[in-house]
Formats: sequence, structure tokens, C-alpha cells
Amino acid sequence: MKKIAVFLVVVLLFSSLLFAGGAAEQESTKKSLRVATQVPGLITMGIWDGQAFALNSSIYEYLIEIDANTGELVPVLATDWETEDGKTWVFNLREGVTFHDGSAFTAEDVKYTIERTQDPEIGHLKKNDFAAVEQVEIIDDYTIALHLEKALPTFIYLFTDYNMGILSSEYDYASKGEMYPMGTGPFILKEIIPKESAYLVKNESYWDPELPKVDELLLYFVGDIDASVSMLESGEVDVVPQISPIIKKRLDQQEGITVVSPYQENRFIALVQDREPFNDNRVRLAFKYAMDPQVIARSVAQMELNEGVFYNESFILNEQAEYLDIPFRGRDIEKAKELLSEAGYPDGLSVDLYYASDHPYGKELSQTIKELSADAGFELNLKGFTRDVYLSQHWLNVPMSITGWGARVDVSMLLSYAYHSEGPWNESHMNNPKVDELIDLIKAEVDYDTRLGYYHELQRIFFEEGTVINVQVPYLVALSDKVVDYRQPLTMLPQYKYTDIK
Repeated sequence: MKKIAVFLVVVLLFSSLLFAGGAAEQESTKKSLRVATQVPGLITMGIWDGQAFALNSSIYEYLIEIDANTGELVPVLATDWETEDGKTWVFNLREGVTFHDGSAFTAEDVKYTIERTQDPEIGHLKKNDFAAVEQVEIIDDYTIALHLEKALPTFIYLFTDYNMGILSSEYDYASKGEMYPMGTGPFILKEIIPKESAYLVKNESYWDPELPKVDELLLYFVGDIDASVSMLESGEVDVVPQISPIIKKRLDQQEGITVVSPYQENRFIALVQDREPFNDNRVRLAFKYAMDPQVIARSVAQMELNEGVFYNESFILNEQAEYLDIPFRGRDIEKAKELLSEAGYPDGLSVDLYYASDHPYGKELSQTIKELSADAGFELNLKGFTRDVYLSQHWLNVPMSITGWGARVDVSMLLSYAYHSEGPWNESHMNNPKVDELIDLIKAEVDYDTRLGYYHELQRIFFEEGTVINVQVPYLVALSDKVVDYRQPLTMLPQYKYTDIK
């Protein structure tokens, strides 16, 4: 508690200097929304790893977004779009929009944003997906056509990915993107102190005169979730995302605070295919036979299985339309030991498990699967690190890991990231030609029923020889009761432009 107290003193001192320094000159009616959020790593569009949701979703905008209430696509910088064959897509763009530097938003900026995905110097995380674009045709300043090499029926959903915010073709993001990010969004960045805080103000030139609802957005980058919650309880912040179920139970007893769950997210247990011991599928199956989903649900989230926590051995949320309900294989310790013996481990084996210790559910899940798998002969050596260290120094390069993943509205986007042999975030190092083939077929298939059949075939492969266990947990956000209309759809992007403070 001493560290937390010291941290709060520092935060409050900083707040008084940065955010309240001009209080005497400010109107007393000014509305401020204060968020304690994760410490971001890289924040430039195209290369950020998901740690800067609150910041980037406020500065940048997308051609389209997901309605947090209906789950449907709605226009933002694109007013409408159409395709006749899934191969040519035409977008009509919103007129009268300006970037924060005063330059006009036009089709040139959309063209630049898309072509930038293929720049080898950037290492854009959407490079593979947008490699299908053969030509970006500017029809006029506010109409653009994208010609693809093949039909992609769900191509439109790629624009909801958090790395596809629209950038200015006239701005130097290579040198300015990290300290001076700039877009068309509802808030303008005034100051950022790396790993500490960011101060954003209302974009007075925003294309929708009714938005945003608040005058300033104050982001505190806090690595310790307990410190974030203490700030909420003391009234220093209004929003704390990604709290744990244990914290939720505590906050449920307090007046003035509400906990909401906008969606489910994944906790992928990755069994790395090209490293011992999980390069042998018998070992992967043995580990799966040692699991007990009901115990996991109760231990990790204090919930019953299928009542807030879900479990499968594939890449997809149980609630999504493409999900195939494969009966659980059942916990079978004797079968697990038999498989380990066949694989050359009659006396069991030891493996290091890496995870983010400060990320909700990480500690509980790692400890639970350690205890469950021990009965079969697995000795898991738990290697917990703060999420920024875990992602930057260990993730993608370890034999076994637990990683928090947000779902994608179009499941094929996650497949391309995480399970295609060429995927940039292929954490389990999956390299299965049949899996690659099915992912490619899914992305190209126009007929829904045929595409659904490919999804089902893929999930059967994952069940028999896959590299992942998927524990689905509620994404929890703690809010002051002063917060009105908090929105965060499955894209994981909080939509603070709609949020008000009463």
C-alpha cells in the first residue's frame, strides 16, 4: 500500500501541475473525463500492440465503426460503401472533415493509409490482409475505389481493426507519430508524458457538432490495477478498464461505482508447436485432457462454466455465429499420462509458462492450470511479468504462454494474425498447411454456408491437433456513477466521444 500511496501523491501532484494549472481561467462548467488505463508501448498506427486503446481511439478515426449496442457497422469517415462482387469496393467519404493540424480529409488520405500497410519499413500489422489490394483508385476527392486481386466478402471488416485509423497523407508519422499523434478524431492531444499521462481536449472542429460530450479527456497510464482502482474509489478518475472479478466483487458493495461488461475476451493458452515439449501433439493432447473447465471457471472468475466464462480448444468465442459446439473431451488423467508416456515422458515433464501478471485473470489462470496439469505429470514453472515487459520481451518467443486477446468482429482477422503460418502474432508458432489453406479459403469464400463449413472443419482440426486452449472471460470496466453512456464494442475501441459526465 505504501507504493500505491506514493504513486497517488505523484499522480495528484502531476494532475495539479498539468491539468489544473489554468483552473482559474477555466469555466467552472468544463467537463472532464478521467481514465486510468494501461501503460502504452508503441502508439503509432500500424505498429501498436493494443495497449493504447483509450488514447488512439480518441485521436484517430476509422472509415467505419461498430455500433456498441447493435453490433452493426455504422459510417464514420466513410458515409457509405458498396460492392457487387466482393472484389471492387467503392467508398463515399465524408466531406468537411479536417485533421487536427487543419488540413482537409480527402480520398488521398485513405489511399495513403491503405498503401502504407505495404511499406516494408513500417512492418505494418495489417500488411498481409491489405496485400490483396491491387489498386487504390481515387475517383474524386470524396470517392475512392479499392480493387482487390480476388473477392473478399468480409473485406469491409478489416477497416474496424484498431490499427486502421485513417492518417493524413501530409503528416510525418515516422518522426512524429509517437509523441505527436494526429488524426481527425473527437479529441486533440495537447500533451503526453510517456508512461505517465496524456492530456486531450475537445476537437472544436469535429465534423459532428454534437460530439464529443466532454471538454477534456485525461488519461493516466497506471501499470498497477490496484492503484487504478484506488484512484477510482477516491474520486480521482472516472473509468478503470480491465478490472478482475475479485475487484468487481469489492466494488459491487460500494455506492457510486458500477461495473459493466461490454463483451467477452479470450485468454489463449498457447502450446508452442515448434518447441519441446509441445512439438509433439501427444503432449498437447495430454495437457488438454488434464484440464477441467468447470474448475477453471470457478477458480479464475468465481463464475459457473457457460455463465460468464466459456471454454473451448479453438480460436473463437462461443457466442459467435461461426462457433462449432464440440463436446468437451472430459478430464482424463490416465489418458493424459498414457499420452505423455508414449511421447517419451513417462515420468512427466517441466515447462515454463509465461504470462502477464498484472493483466486480469492472468495470475488466477496460470495457477489453476498449473495445479490441474500437475496431476498428469506436468510441472509448470510460472513466469509472470508486467504486461508491457511480457509483450515486449517474452511473448512470441516462449514455449508456453497465456495472452489476453480481444475478439475480432470478423473471425478471419484473428485467424490471419494468430494461426496462419505467416501471421505476425502467431504466438503458438502454428504451422499447419491445412490450417493455412482453410484460413485462405475462409477469407475468399463469398457463400456464407460454404464459409461456415470451412470454419467448422478448421475447429475440428484445432480440437484434434491444435495449439491453443481458449478460456473466455468477461471484460470488466469499473465506472463512476457520474459516467453516462460508456461504449466499447467488440473492436475493443472505447468510444469516448459519446461519453458524458453528469
